[in-house]
Amino acid sequence: MREQDREVAGWTRRQLDPGMGECRADQRQVDQGLLLVHSDYRPRLALVEQSKHDDGGGMVITIGLEGASAYVTRDGEQLRFRGGHTTVTAFRHTSGERRFEANQRAAQLRVLVGEEALARYWPEGLASLLPDGGARQLAHAATTAACAQHARALLRATDPLAVHIGVLSLLAEQLRALRPAPSAVPRWSETDIARLERVHALMQEQMAQELTLDYLCAQAGLSLFKLKQGWRYRYNDSPQRTLLALRMQRAKLLLENGCQVAQAGWQTGYRHPANFSAAFSRYFGYAPKTVARAKG
Repeated sequence: MREQDREVAGWTRRQLDPGMGECRADQRQVDQGLLLVHSDYRPRLALVEQSKHDDGGGMVITIGLEGASAYVTRDGEQLRFRGGHTTVTAFRHTSGERRFEANQRAAQLRVLVGEEALARYWPEGLASLLPDGGARQLAHAATTAACAQHARALLRATDPLAVHIGVLSLLAEQLRALRPAPSAVPRWSETDIARLERVHALMQEQMAQELTLDYLCAQAGLSLFKLKQGWRYRYNDSPQRTLLALRMQRAKLLLENGCQVAQAGWQTGYRHPANFSAAFSRYFGYAPKTVARAKG
């Protein structure tokens, strides 16, 4: 993406002194407490950058695009990042140094999630992941195909809604992986899980339609019993509540991006604006028109 196009898309650039080499970081505020950063460093000499989080905490998802770097906390703990791998780190009231090797490229895409924003998607809060403060590596594994696809899309996306959805998709994948594997019975085969995930994808792709459980079962090849039981196992929720949550979050994003109330309702499966307004108000505790008015 050209620099001019990146600015129009909402990216701001921080670039180090050219004498230090080609070192730049573009960042984009996605939402309150959600920041997207694309860094691309190739320093001429070994580089150490100070990093401080003494005034807060949160989570960082780092997708290594190329090369490697390290982060050393003030307590001496070292976290490593490398291309082709995704690292999830929790931090609170800590500081340290980001380190880059001389003449080696290190390109990364990072999602920074503040503590308050994290609590919206991880009800147990940051303390459950990091009880003693400092910094802790929660996960480090080869980047999945889905994660890599989201990363590529985010690097070229210009639409704020697409960026928001992409960042939340990345966050959702990493948070799901952090939860302990449920030991529920019966055991579910990989085929069953794939069918459940197909239903979840249909909910997102076709939420403008009238989605009944019978329809979703038929599309995925599941019985109603298996859908409900499997959904509890896979997503720890009911299909109806999951669909409602997806619709409400999408509707809120549409309203925040200038969509009219009736249009937002139509695009999320509500054919009558009054029904949409009632559902939205019950879910969020305020009317959709207040979102549209605030945006205006």
